Amino acid sequence: FEEDPISVYARAGRLRHKRFEDYAQVMLAFPDGKSAFLEANWLTPYKVRRLIVTGSEAIITVDYITQEITIETSSQTLIPRYEWEEPLKLELQHFVDSVLNNNDPMVTGLDGVKALKIAEAILESAEKNRLIELDL
Repeated sequence: FEEDPISVYARAGRLRHKRFEDYAQVMLAFPDGKSAFLEANWLTPYKVRRLIVTGSEAIITVDYITQEITIETSSQTLIPRYEWEEPLKLELQHFVDSVLNNNDPMVTGLDGVKALKIAEAILESAEKNRLIELDL
């Protein structure tokens, strides 16, 4: 969205694990009225790593396990083809290249701090069962 969320509301719980949450549903609100909904769990009988982006013109589904992208519009379904690459290796290589070439990384330390603040707000929201305003 190219902007930071302004609030978070979350529900989370423990069904199988006593020491930590094993499922969560999260709603993030953004300044321009957009929303993002996140759902994560450790309960499914098999690995699922999927991102679904729904917009007014299309739905984009990314399967991180198969590395397949599907773009669905009202008139067609596209499945772009590209060479499979190991995501963690690419992330680490990008970071090393940034350090060696004195370039700014795509994801900065500030991005990491913001992600941590959002994660903490998600836990607080789930614990207090209320909306948490964010100041990022």
